[in-house]
Amino acid sequence: MALKEGDVHSFGMIYTQYHSLIYYYALKFLQQKALAEEATSDVFIILWKKRALIDPHSTIQAFLYKIARDIAYNYLRKIASDARLRKEYLENYPIIEFKNGEVLFLEQERLELVKEVIQTLPPRRLEVFKLRYYEGLDNHKIAALLDISVSTVKVHLAKARFYLKGKLSSEQEFDLMLVWLSLGLIL
Repeated sequence: MALKEGDVHSFGMIYTQYHSLIYYYALKFLQQKALAEEATSDVFIILWKKRALIDPHSTIQAFLYKIARDIAYNYLRKIASDARLRKEYLENYPIIEFKNGEVLFLEQERLELVKEVIQTLPPRRLEVFKLRYYEGLDNHKIAALLDISVSTVKVHLAKARFYLKGKLSSEQEFDLMLVWLSLGLIL
């Protein structure tokens, strides 16, 4: 593969062929045009930097999709963990409006499924989980509020995450749930 050897022309052909596919793939995750454009640029930067790692037995498209998915989840995790970025994400960028009502229905259906799964946690664990992820309290505040040790809070949260990972169909769905929680989409 010429790209693997640093052929700029080969890189340009791949960029031309896959740019819009990767952009729309990133947009599906990020829901914002500016972030999807940035992620798409990052995908091709990483492709160039990691061209030596390309497996000649797999498709370049699969490699690009994996990079794009990883970048999108990293963006979402960063947004979810930073209050300023979360506010900017929700206020300053228009969320993409899908013309296909089915897509919106499926996303709403996934949100409802996640809410239902969360509600199946044991009562005390659910209470700790809600205080952490819905109210944004840290472990020390939760411990003080519930009159339990910080270690107990950590155990409840670890068991809740383990349980939810097992109930959701994939690691990606679990990550998406954490992002939705952080953005206040699941209440």
